[in-house]
Amino acid sequence: MLKKISYNTNFVYFIVLLTFVLVRICSNLGAFNFLGDSASTVMSFVTQIGIIFLLPTFLFKTLNKWEWNETFQFYTYKKTSWKVILIAFGLGVIVFLINIYVSTFFNTIIQFFGYKPSSSLGNELPPTWWGLILDLISTAVLPAICEETLHRGMLLKGNSALGMRKSIILSGVLFGLLHLNIEQFFYATLIGFFLGYLCWSCNSIYPCMIIHFMNNALSVFFAFARMKGWAIGKIFTQFVVFVSHNQILGFVLFVLLLCFLIFLGYEATVCVIKWSFDYNFGKRQRELANMAIREKFFKQVDDIKNNTSMGEQNFYRTADNVVYIDLKEFVNFVGKSIEENSKENQKTDENIEKTQKNCKKIANIELKTKIFIWGSLFLGAVVTLMTYIWGVLR
Repeated sequence: MLKKISYNTNFVYFIVLLTFVLVRICSNLGAFNFLGDSASTVMSFVTQIGIIFLLPTFLFKTLNKWEWNETFQFYTYKKTSWKVILIAFGLGVIVFLINIYVSTFFNTIIQFFGYKPSSSLGNELPPTWWGLILDLISTAVLPAICEETLHRGMLLKGNSALGMRKSIILSGVLFGLLHLNIEQFFYATLIGFFLGYLCWSCNSIYPCMIIHFMNNALSVFFAFARMKGWAIGKIFTQFVVFVSHNQILGFVLFVLLLCFLIFLGYEATVCVIKWSFDYNFGKRQRELANMAIREKFFKQVDDIKNNTSMGEQNFYRTADNVVYIDLKEFVNFVGKSIEENSKENQKTDENIEKTQKNCKKIANIELKTKIFIWGSLFLGAVVTLMTYIWGVLR
């Protein structure tokens, strides 16, 4: 069953990635210019909701023949402790600050090899409150829900047959490649590793969504503050400049933030384990109490039946222990037993053949699964590498 789920997972992800790449190519060729200035925002809604969320969820649900609630339960749409939710907001702030250093560090490396960074990774909306709301929805809310559902929901849990470590690495790398941009690949991959571990530990996707939202929302807010000329926007800009020009101090700050991130991640894991134990223990207590009540009730019913309907039959039960066997019936019984045993042997042979066929099917499924995994990695890597080459040539 896990092998089949893993195959369905990677097949669906390859279809989604291929569709996403084709839409991005069409967008870069100007296929959606008829939408005017709102093209970027509209396409963000379409790709996030349609391609990254609805398409994979529908295909995954259909291939596994599950209901919608079963699918989202598999995606770990499960409630968790409110303490973990609060910690997730703090983790989101720390992840955002760490990203400043990580992105600056790796961008410095690729620029050393001739890469010219783009002026902007997206079209900035006018500095209006309505523009801020639209930008938050398209850049923070939708990616937090849709991208986490695809990577920490379907991809991470769908590849659980690979084991925790490989599943986290695969989902993290593909999360970085899905951005289809060399500038975003490195820090997105590192975030993917951390979110994969957190989702696996918490057994809930909600903390990952919150961290993802906070990281993107803070970026949108500070860009808005900078365009508005607010003091906080200027302070943030100076902070980024400081980190980019003071590598040693920036590295020290990075290490301190990373230690704090690990500490909060550990605390979140402990809170989840404790909350899960308390929740499951209380649930189990209620189940056992209900079982005890039902058992007591049926015992009382049996006692009533025995006292009223059985009457004096209990007195004669010992006499019924003597069994008389007819010779003809015994011979027929033995003959039937031999026939049944031969039929059972035939069924055993058939089961062995079925098992061998199933093993072959599983081997074929594993091969196809690997093909789609490597296909997704290859496709994402080629497009990401092309963005680097384009950045060098322009």
